[in-house]
Amino acid sequence: MRVLWLTENYPPRRGGMAQACDRIVANLRQGGLTIDVAYFTPGGHSFKTIQQQSGRLLLLPVSDSPGHTLNCLYNYLCDPATRVEYTHIVAFGGYMPILALPVFKNWLKASAILMLRGNDFDLGIFMPQRRAMLADALSAATTVCVLSEELKQKISLLFPKTKLKVIANGIDCADWHCEDCDYQAAETWRKQNAADNRLNIGIIGQLKEKKGVIFFLENVIRANLHEKFRFLLIGDVEPQVQDWLTAKAETLSIVQLPFLDRFELLSWYPTCDYIALPSHYDGMPNVLLEAGALGTPIIAARVGGIHEVLPDEQYQLTFHPGNADACREAIWQAANLSEKERQKIGAGLKKHIEKHFSANREATKYLKVFEDIDRKKTSKKGKRI
Repeated sequence: MRVLWLTENYPPRRGGMAQACDRIVANLRQGGLTIDVAYFTPGGHSFKTIQQQSGRLLLLPVSDSPGHTLNCLYNYLCDPATRVEYTHIVAFGGYMPILALPVFKNWLKASAILMLRGNDFDLGIFMPQRRAMLADALSAATTVCVLSEELKQKISLLFPKTKLKVIANGIDCADWHCEDCDYQAAETWRKQNAADNRLNIGIIGQLKEKKGVIFFLENVIRANLHEKFRFLLIGDVEPQVQDWLTAKAETLSIVQLPFLDRFELLSWYPTCDYIALPSHYDGMPNVLLEAGALGTPIIAARVGGIHEVLPDEQYQLTFHPGNADACREAIWQAANLSEKERQKIGAGLKKHIEKHFSANREATKYLKVFEDIDRKKTSKKGKRI
C-alpha cells in the first residue's frame, strides 16, 4: 500500500492539527505504510520534495489560485520520472485537501479516505461556498474517519450513505510525562508568582471565541468567583478575545504567555489545578489528552470528543455548551473541591487516558481502515476473475 496524504497541517506548522497529523503519519509508517505527505504550506515560493523514511514530503506553496496549486501537484504526480501508483488518498481536513479529494481519487484511480478534523464540518456545513465541496468529498470517500460519535451522528443524518469510522485521538503516555525539572520549574513559578491561594486554571491553545474563552470567564465573574482563581492563558489570542481580556484586566487575575510548543508546556501544566475547555463546538483537542495524561482535572463543555473522553467522575466539572447556569455550577464545583479530591479526579483521568486513548490504539484503528479497504478491493478483483 502506498498513500498520498493531503494536508494543510504538518510540522513545522504549529498547533494541535499539525501535531496530530505528524503523530498519525509517523505511526502508520511504522506500521508498514509508505506515505507521501503533500503539505500545502502557506510560505515559500517553489515546490520541493524531501525524502523521508517510508515516504516523501512534498512541500506545496499555496498560491492565490487553489486550482493552479492542485494542477501543479497533479502534473508532478503524473510525471513519468517521479510517478508512483497510489492505492489510497487521504484528505486530512482543511480546504485544499477536501477540495482535491474527489478529483484526485478518480484521476489517480485510488481509494479515498477523508479524515474530518476541527472546523471542517462544524463550520463548513453552514458556509454555502464550502458545503457543496464538503458534500462532494463525503460522497467520494470510501471511508470517512471522525473523532467522535457526536460528529458521526451529525454526518450520518445528512449523508446516510457515508461509511463512517470513529477513531479518537491518541497520546503516547510513555513519551508524554513531566520530569523532576518540570515539577521544580512549576513550583518555582508558583512561589515567585504567589496569588493569595487562588487556584490556577489553564486555557491553552488557539484562544478564539469558538473556544468559549469569553463565555467561560464571563461566567466566572457572574458567579462572583473571580477572586478564587488565577487564569493562565497560553497561546495565540484572537483580537476580539484580547480586547475583552484587556477590558477585564482589573477584575480577573490573568497571566498570558505566547504560543508554546508541545514539550515546552510540560513545565506549565503542573502549575495548573485545572485545565478549562469551554468550547462551543470542538473535535478532540490535544490539550484534553495532554492534560488528562498528566493527571490534571478538566473543566469542560460536554461537546464533541471532549465529552466522550472524560470519565463519569469528571461529570460535575462539565456543562452543556453555551449553558451559562450549568457553566457557573461547574465552576462552583471546581472552586470547592479539596486538593485531595482534585488529585483523586486527576489520577482517575490519567488511568482512563492511558487505558483507552493510547497512540498505539489510534494507529492500529487507522491501519485497519487501510487494510479493510485493500482487502475489499482484492476481493472484488478476485470475483471479476
